[in-house]
Amino acid sequence: MAAMSSTNKLHAEAQAEDPGVPLAGVKSSSNKPAKASRDGKVMDTNNSSIVSKRSVERLYLEKPHFFQYFVKKPVRRSPLINRGYWLRMHAVEQTVLAFLKEPSKKRKIVLNLGCGYDPLPFQCLSKYAEDCAGVTFVDVDFPELMSKKRDIILEHSELQTLVGPIQSDGQDGLAPALQSTDSGLPISIRSNRYVGVGCDLREIARLSKTLEEELQIGDCLVLCSAEVSITYMDVDAADALITWAAQYDNVRFCMLEQLLPQGQEHPFAQKMMQHFVNLGTPLRCVQKYPLLQDQEERFLRAGYRSVQARTLWQFWQDQWAVAPDLRLHLNKVEPFDEWEEFALFSSHYFILVAMKSPTPPPSPNNQGGSIPKYSNLVCQPQIWKSRSIPVTDRVVLNVLSSQAKHHRKFGAAIPFSDQTIGIHGGIGDKGRLNTTTRYQNFGLEAQDARFSNPPIDIEARVCHTITAFDDRRFMFAGGRTSPDKALNECWLCCSGQWKPVENLPIPLYRHGATAVAYGTVDAGILVFGGKTTGGIVVSQWFIWREASGWEEVFSSSGKLLPRFGATITSISARRGILLGGMTEDGILCDEVWEWTIGHGKETNTTLQLKALDSFRIAPRFGAFLAWSPVGLLIIGGISTSLIPFEEEILRLSNEAYGKVNGSTVFEPTAISTDFDGHRPLLIGHAVCTSRDALLITGGGAVCFSFGSYWNMTAWTFHFPAGCEPNSPVRHFAEVVAPPYNDPPRELHAEDAERVSPGAQSNNMAEAVQRVRIESEADFNRLMHEGRPFVMEGLDLGECMTGWTVSELVRKISPDRLVTVHQAQGCHMNFQLKNFQYVKKPFGKFMQEVCDGSPQYLRSLNAEKAADEPARFADDFPGLSDQFHLPPQLATVTRNQHSSPLRISGPVNMWLHYDVMANVLCTILGEKVLVLYPPLDAVHFKIPPGSSSSPMAVFHPEQSGSVVYPRHHIRAVLKKGDILYIPPLWLHSASPLDNLSVSINVFFRNLVSGYAAGRDVYGNRDFQAYENGRRHVEKIVKSMEGLPREIARTYLARLGEELIEKGENFRQKPDR
Repeated sequence: MAAMSSTNKLHAEAQAEDPGVPLAGVKSSSNKPAKASRDGKVMDTNNSSIVSKRSVERLYLEKPHFFQYFVKKPVRRSPLINRGYWLRMHAVEQTVLAFLKEPSKKRKIVLNLGCGYDPLPFQCLSKYAEDCAGVTFVDVDFPELMSKKRDIILEHSELQTLVGPIQSDGQDGLAPALQSTDSGLPISIRSNRYVGVGCDLREIARLSKTLEEELQIGDCLVLCSAEVSITYMDVDAADALITWAAQYDNVRFCMLEQLLPQGQEHPFAQKMMQHFVNLGTPLRCVQKYPLLQDQEERFLRAGYRSVQARTLWQFWQDQWAVAPDLRLHLNKVEPFDEWEEFALFSSHYFILVAMKSPTPPPSPNNQGGSIPKYSNLVCQPQIWKSRSIPVTDRVVLNVLSSQAKHHRKFGAAIPFSDQTIGIHGGIGDKGRLNTTTRYQNFGLEAQDARFSNPPIDIEARVCHTITAFDDRRFMFAGGRTSPDKALNECWLCCSGQWKPVENLPIPLYRHGATAVAYGTVDAGILVFGGKTTGGIVVSQWFIWREASGWEEVFSSSGKLLPRFGATITSISARRGILLGGMTEDGILCDEVWEWTIGHGKETNTTLQLKALDSFRIAPRFGAFLAWSPVGLLIIGGISTSLIPFEEEILRLSNEAYGKVNGSTVFEPTAISTDFDGHRPLLIGHAVCTSRDALLITGGGAVCFSFGSYWNMTAWTFHFPAGCEPNSPVRHFAEVVAPPYNDPPRELHAEDAERVSPGAQSNNMAEAVQRVRIESEADFNRLMHEGRPFVMEGLDLGECMTGWTVSELVRKISPDRLVTVHQAQGCHMNFQLKNFQYVKKPFGKFMQEVCDGSPQYLRSLNAEKAADEPARFADDFPGLSDQFHLPPQLATVTRNQHSSPLRISGPVNMWLHYDVMANVLCTILGEKVLVLYPPLDAVHFKIPPGSSSSPMAVFHPEQSGSVVYPRHHIRAVLKKGDILYIPPLWLHSASPLDNLSVSINVFFRNLVSGYAAGRDVYGNRDFQAYENGRRHVEKIVKSMEGLPREIARTYLARLGEELIEKGENFRQKPDR
């Protein structure tokens, strides 16, 4: 996932995607008149979305690749963005392919309206050469953009070969000039198979004249394609373009755009709409035509006789449109578990095909590798058609809300008691969590301290389960770190204390879990399905009982298809239901099953399954089943279409369920509630019920690349009177962690035992927060929190694959002299100077380091080592094109101070701080760093005016009896990791390999305050501190005339006053 240019290049399709990724021939559109500026911002949507499509191409598409010619530096997007763009590209490609395969004696034209840099013509001519016989591809976009596209085509023979001999309007002589008869036509490039037209789509008369004179469009079979292009136009202009195309009898129109299936109030819609407004490219058409029906009627009014539209989420679920083996292939490309967020994105985009002919033309169906017809692509009947679920007038859930202080999704609820509920784990702002947030019954005088939170040393995870046996026991099971790393640990809480128990038979996440019981004392946990390591979907049943541990349960009545994300609950001691979930290829399950457990002949547990065919409810994934006094409640999740607000909570009444075993048709009813005026996003939420109340809290989603949405409210619903006699109204609100709670730190166990400071540090290490960021805004937000963090998965360039010891020596030159630190042992001490500065050939240095010599290179400026900061690109020109900062770190690039190359042998760096913020980019080897916050500097004997400590944090025996601060952060850096170190954070590094290579980029993250004058190393203290030290000298000098004890007393009092004023700074906001 890699410098950022002007803000008007922000991704109008993806806030998280870098608008400054270099594109071939692209310049900024700033500083232009208003209309030109607006048009420039629209063109910039191409500049950004094309980078995402290049990411998809590199990962998912077979060669030859064509986006590579239009994107200079590829950037790997997140799995969610990759899959979203893949689906967009696939939907358009399949529609174009259906057109190419359509039998016709007429010449065919594929007219790409608002084409941008999309290489669709070249892809089709390469991949479907036989189907492209007699087809002309026509790209239309703004003249400025088409001129640049023309230049790129003329620069690459691979593109020219596909389209044939070219004529061009360019003056560079790269292609023959267009004929003089073309004067006045906005044609930028022409061949027999490809025409580029530089024309504003609002200039319909000019466009029409060009296509008539150039191609005789009226005599051709035409497919107009508009992928997220005309939505930026004024609605009247866009409608006029659609109507213009409809004047031709043999026209088809394919359009892919956004829609608002649940209105602008839906959280995803809010994020999406505001994102484009912020970029100056508001989505105009979607506001007038928000629904599929609106778009279909729009085209019918324009003169089309057949219009078919569907959301991309419906398109995804159709085997004709996306074959099952293709969906399975996607899962093998990169780990993926953002299904709810993928459904949100694809439910807000649609693909439409409109034709002048009343019915789609004949075409082979999808057998034997042929392409499905249009009706299969955009109008396959859904399994579940939209229908109105009645709202019950018998049950109204009144709601009380409270502010949630923490962001958390995909955690697990812990019903500590009727008064206290906990939410453990999940994902927060900075990544996975292993903390617990408690919600207390509002107004309760004393906090419920009978149960402790899950131990803080449990690895941070998501998609795990915590299931209550009874009022005093809970089982914690499974979960995951990454989508391809499931976990199998289990913990049991009994009488308030947590202890590890036997692991799950296989690692699982997104599994279902519910309590069951044999008799009155033999309680257990029943687990079904989920995903295991490697993202494999399973169908096993397991049961855990305290006396016997885990046992696999086999059904005597058939086996269910493997699925994950299903929801399961008990309705009696040994009976319950299972519904929903998703199959391995990403299709929602519409089955509902009743399960019953019992004992077999040899006392093994048995399982009976019965399909509830009359149980008519649309499938759900990631929902909750919660038993309540008013019946079984189905809460949240995703379905085959976006769930309407009024159907977020469905009620399955007790009475109706009692008739399921007969032939009664089961009809769910919607619960009447208004969520206290808020439209929730019930994805990744947590649900917990007590005898008289229901708590829904947490949840949210990454709204594709438009930003993240978090539910900031905890909703307490109380059941109506009569469900429970004398039941009080409860109101749960988030509470401060009670005294027995572990510190709310987001720890990870992955590097806990690699290297640790000695026992004197009390081993209170907090693992550094590891994150994946999508945008410069993400980095800036984390940076402003003032704590170190490691960024994973970012693109640092070819250095990640091309740098080896021999390659570095060859590129830098084995004879180049470098100055290195040559140490006497494994720990360097700057105060003691237990090392020497030695100048030697680079090749010799590398050989000695590889042989285990304790040496260290921190590169200096190649020309003026004593006067100028190191600049990697200038100091090592042979390597400069192989390393770059990713675009997410554009703030670093813009404010860069220096960028030294660091190469370390087996020697520890001394503890020190840097005044400038910096990022440490690991390229070869592994190392561990320990970091302490700035205020801990007083514990490390740093001399006044210095930034280095004499204390050896990795070898405390060398530091005498000093006791180090208890808490510190530990970061194990692996290849590709980027560590952000805030200003003044003390840190020391120890290599885990004989050789480690990194590039350290220092930058100014503050507007002012730095000391004036030369600062070669980026660690000259702030001007205020240097001034303060001079004032201290003046104060001490002013005391010299006083008696010694009086002077010491006053100086001590002044010292206390300074400390007190320093504490006051805690209350002052940063400027």
